[in-house]
Amino acid sequence: MSNREVASLACKILSIYMIIQGINVSTNVLSFAVAMSHQMTRENLLNISYPLMYILFGVLLWLLSSKLSVVIVKKETHFNDGIRISASDIQRIAFSVLGLFFVGNSLPRLVSVIAIFYTKSSRGINISTAEILLGAGGDITQLIVGLWIFLSSKGLVNFLKAIRTAGLKKEEED
Repeated sequence: MSNREVASLACKILSIYMIIQGINVSTNVLSFAVAMSHQMTRENLLNISYPLMYILFGVLLWLLSSKLSVVIVKKETHFNDGIRISASDIQRIAFSVLGLFFVGNSLPRLVSVIAIFYTKSSRGINISTAEILLGAGGDITQLIVGLWIFLSSKGLVNFLKAIRTAGLKKEEED
């Protein structure tokens, strides 16, 4: 097994989690839609699109896991060739998958908030910038942090290594 295969497997595990989350949310949304069936409106359709975004992201993550593993792990190392995986490789993969989790978790909520504000504005309800930032601020922050973690996982691993060894004397090699 190579480190790219480990990264691909981690993406697939995250994919399964996202699909399960989408199914979980969709059961709640559908039960609410059935209870309010007399009020079939655009909001119900928007509410149904929210869990579908989770499922869509999970399916895309599954299908693109091998391509994402190439982005996560730059050079391929096979573990059965006598080369051991390093802790920094595992940390890099873990940070990248964590970043993907944050991105995948924030996108459906962000799309939902944008759709709600669009619906309100189409009805003539004035929406201030403060309301938009309060409604989507956490999701935007989570998206940015997720992208940052995903794109700078190697730097984060090096930062953690520097923190761990800070103040320690380096052993001199003969």
